[in-house]
Amino acid sequence: MLFGENGAGKTNLLEAVSLLSPGRGLRRAKLDVLTRQEGETKAPAWGVTAMLQSSNDEYRLAIGQVPEAPGRRVVRIDGKSVTGTDLARHVTLFWLTPDQDPLFRGPAGDRRKFLDRFTLMHAPDHGSHVSAYEKLRSERNRLLSDGIEDLMWYEALETDMADFSTRIAFDRSETVTRLTAEIDERPAGVFPKANLSLEGEAEEQIQSGIDPDAVRVSLRAMWAETRRADMRAGRTLRGIHRTDLLVRHEEKDMPAENCSTGEQKALLIGLMLAQARAQSDKRPFLLLDEVAAHLDEHRRAALIEELLELGTQVFMTGTDASLFEAFAGRADVFQVTDGSVNAHG
Repeated sequence: MLFGENGAGKTNLLEAVSLLSPGRGLRRAKLDVLTRQEGETKAPAWGVTAMLQSSNDEYRLAIGQVPEAPGRRVVRIDGKSVTGTDLARHVTLFWLTPDQDPLFRGPAGDRRKFLDRFTLMHAPDHGSHVSAYEKLRSERNRLLSDGIEDLMWYEALETDMADFSTRIAFDRSETVTRLTAEIDERPAGVFPKANLSLEGEAEEQIQSGIDPDAVRVSLRAMWAETRRADMRAGRTLRGIHRTDLLVRHEEKDMPAENCSTGEQKALLIGLMLAQARAQSDKRPFLLLDEVAAHLDEHRRAALIEELLELGTQVFMTGTDASLFEAFAGRADVFQVTDGSVNAHG
């Protein structure tokens, strides 16, 4: 547990840990923003290293820039360069930060990214599939905006888009199924249960039991049918890039976006706990930034007991050590002051 005044560096520590997972970390910062800067002096590169241990393995992660290629993120495991997909197979990590508080009220894209990070934990190839789809969609958008009408180009792109879309939709659907099973398995508690569903053509077909090959055919037909409308818009209007994760407060039978701020926070924490339980065999890392501060004493104590029950590694921040009193000596507490970390108590 990390406590200290605002600006002491607590979130920076969490961000450093978050960079040990695929993607751009909890702030989604660009590479050059992460480089340490003091006054006019800027470091030539940045990096994060960690030694990870499991029951039968130990390995070193190194992630960051190298001065000769400052625009590229380098990932190494035991000194060997690997891909983000390889990294996802070694590290299961996710976070909650104050920036995610408006998740249910914000745009669908934020919920989609939230779901995709959850999906990456049980489907390590998911991130590369999403990237491949987005690259293909960008190429199709360029054809549309340039008014190109060559059917062979479109058909080639749409065939690959349909293939990746089906894989993505299947993995997203599997994630929602796993989360729902985990939520349903436990009795109602201080964190309300959520009803989850996916709003997206491919995902809805997958969840209805349609054969994946039929989904691919359906998607190709859809894009062929909408090319004229897409050309007028200059972009691809339909596809898995428009999918939304719909969340309802089960007890109230109310969309999450219509719930109170406190209820939305409790729903978000409940989803995080369900995901951690669903991935318990991988012993996920949890990064919780200023989560306890927004809970009353009863919910704070309940959250702490849930975290202890998970038996996994948790990094949690707050402005005051009293926020962690319910741990009652069952966690390590550190004070962060001007970027320095010292054991407390």
